[in-house]
Amino acid sequence: MRATFALALSITALPILVNGQAQSLSSVNQDNSSNKSTLKDSVKDTHAHFAQFIEVLMKSGTDGQIGSNFAPVIGLSKPMPTKDVDIVIRQKGGESEKRGCFVVYEKITGNSAGADEKRPECAYFAIYKRTGTERQARYFRIDLTGKLEKVVLSQGKYDSDGKVIRGSGVKTDLDINSPEVKKTFDAEMKFWLKDWLKKQQKVPAKKA
Repeated sequence: MRATFALALSITALPILVNGQAQSLSSVNQDNSSNKSTLKDSVKDTHAHFAQFIEVLMKSGTDGQIGSNFAPVIGLSKPMPTKDVDIVIRQKGGESEKRGCFVVYEKITGNSAGADEKRPECAYFAIYKRTGTERQARYFRIDLTGKLEKVVLSQGKYDSDGKVIRGSGVKTDLDINSPEVKKTFDAEMKFWLKDWLKKQQKVPAKKA
């Protein structure tokens, strides 16, 4: 027992080597605490900015509707109203690319205060691409805290008149943990929560 206890003490007393130099356990613990604190602050900032994003989009977005055919494609159990924003990235001839976002909400008639309410359920980032008769769209479903929940790739074809060919649609669920999906999602999050949101927040100030 004594030998075992002495061995344990000797192991505990050994310093941790970092980059070939000794670093005390207290320093390591302080570094870990600092990293955890920074991560928590980053998460809080994301939650706060995303809440602002939802609020602004609910006020300034265009009224839309997810129909019964499209709802199951993007993971909704029923048709629901939306608040939408679409931004054209490029458009030339038969080719186009745009990004969009929309908040899906529930209409609550006569809440506890006796007033009608629009209660957000989730949000989506979308990337739309068209090349000739081919169309492609990616939908990133996000919960109200800004966490990515689902990514769907929707593909289809247009006829010679530019109308969607029925039955040509193909839906694919993408891995939300793949590097490509994460990179694209991070880029969209940065655009909507920084570039777009900041511009929207400056509009009232300019009018004033």
